[in-house]
Amino acid sequence: RMMGSGGTKHMKFGEQIKEVRKSRGLTQEQFADQLHVTRQAVSNWENDRNLPDIEMLILISTVSGVSLD
Repeated sequence: RMMGSGGTKHMKFGEQIKEVRKSRGLTQEQFADQLHVTRQAVSNWENDRNLPDIEMLILISTVSGVSLD
């Protein structure tokens, strides 16, 4: 689950993305390659500069095995 992981209910989206990536032992570049985006896009998500669109959220969920609920 992305929300509430680690018992933290108010974790920012960027922190959640970073936690998902790190839990899989991936660098930003490796995660970006799996999602067919740039490393900068992953960095922007993790730093809450922008958010992925819904199609990308679904792909992140699929690639990482993390539920969106």
